[in-house]
Amino acid sequence: MPSLSENKVVAQLVLWSLHLARGSLGAVSRVLRYDYWKNRKYLFLTITIAYAAMIFYLSSRSDIAVPTHLFKIPIMYAIKDFLEDAGIYFVTDLVKFAYAHKDKVAHMFLYFGLGVFLHMTFSSSDNSVMRRYAAPFAFIVGILYGISDEIHQSYVPGRTSSVADLFANGLGLMLAQVILLGLILWGLHERKKRKHQD
Repeated sequence: MPSLSENKVVAQLVLWSLHLARGSLGAVSRVLRYDYWKNRKYLFLTITIAYAAMIFYLSSRSDIAVPTHLFKIPIMYAIKDFLEDAGIYFVTDLVKFAYAHKDKVAHMFLYFGLGVFLHMTFSSSDNSVMRRYAAPFAFIVGILYGISDEIHQSYVPGRTSSVADLFANGLGLMLAQVILLGLILWGLHERKKRKHQD
């Protein structure tokens, strides 16, 4: 028969487990009831900071390389042949250029994502000037971050900083702002069109 002290230990463990389960369920309940849209400025700010930290981490790695195996998938050759047979050479030329400059394309796509998140962060700000001019603010902050990233890369062994990388960063940021502004204008146009139809 178990001793009284063993029963106390088991009872204490069960009690702690129940408290842990209750706390976990309470936390899950709060997460599910949290109004993310109302507090989207904090959500976008958190995502933007996390994304910028990821870029910083990638920049601090000297052993990172752009994966080239994606271009060697058999379907990619079939797509290339199809495009050339269709006479759409500019797409294949663009892909060849991108393949030759993989690191610049990677910079462009990374900073495209940063540009989207910066735009969303500024457009959800409480400051009306930041909301109104979210695109220029996102571009400027992104370029400043890109400059600091290139300076940071110059101190990482095996990495170099270059104006071409900064140009690719700026291109990604600009592309993000142009696409987002285009989507916003298209949404306003569609809303206005629906309003006139009603």
